[in-house]
Amino acid sequence: MRLFGHPVHPMLVAFPIALLGLTPVLDVMSLTGVMADANVVAYLCQLVGLITGGLAIVTGFADFMKIPAARSGTVKTALIHASLGLGMLSIYGVAFAFRGGRMAVPGGVTLVLEVVGALGLAATGWFGGHLVFRHGVGVEADEGGA
Repeated sequence: MRLFGHPVHPMLVAFPIALLGLTPVLDVMSLTGVMADANVVAYLCQLVGLITGGLAIVTGFADFMKIPAARSGTVKTALIHASLGLGMLSIYGVAFAFRGGRMAVPGGVTLVLEVVGALGLAATGWFGGHLVFRHGVGVEADEGGA
């Protein structure tokens, strides 16, 4: 999926990476009293990160459907990337459900889920980078990968 000749998926993933990656940091700051209202900022980061993550998944699926079946190594890497992305977003979704609302200070379960989600986020990004830099997905408009 492209917009003005540029792949949309890489444009969108920056938001969930930044927002969801900040969520456990902000929640630790809230729990330790380092930053007043960090829990509210974390809530908003997680909410917007989940929304933009959903958009990134949709555009990533559109890109995945354009990968030729003959490129089995690329398809396998893309499936791992997609599976990690869906799993990570699901973990963050469960953590969001456990938060208890915008003003709530998150508990231990929420923080553990967010840390696991952040590790999944890193792994997802690594495989996404592997798709671009190793397999060339999204690099050229006519190569069938973006």
